[in-house]
Amino acid sequence: MSDHQLIELDYDPLEYLDEGGMAQMVSQKGIGEQQVDAEMAATLELHEALSGCFTIVGPIAICYSRVGAGFKACLKLAGIEVTCVNIDPAHPCAKLEGNVLLAKASIQVCLEGKCLTYKAQACYRTTPFSKWKCVSKSGKIICF
Repeated sequence: MSDHQLIELDYDPLEYLDEGGMAQMVSQKGIGEQQVDAEMAATLELHEALSGCFTIVGPIAICYSRVGAGFKACLKLAGIEVTCVNIDPAHPCAKLEGNVLLAKASIQVCLEGKCLTYKAQACYRTTPFSKWKCVSKSGKIICF
């Protein structure tokens, strides 16, 4: 999809990830239980093998695959899958965060209507001692 917005940043918004472990997943549970949207579930049935990956910037990518009435979204940093989360109508948003030697990212992934969307802050560098290059990017991963 070409519906993406990329903004280069002149600071490192992910400095807090330098200190922590390699990855963490933060899920934002909705208030009360939501019923699965039958129309969306029927539409997803048509896409039995719906999956793919795309690059946010440099060595930072999001991979997704259809799981039941929702999606599994994973954060890949420098080719390493560092964390994954299931997103469905009952849990429509989750944050993926992680870092490796040359890349770090914090990505909010949401199921909005019939689209899987993202808002990312991502940083990468060419060597362990070079300065971080950071961007903010958002857009649609896939619509069905």
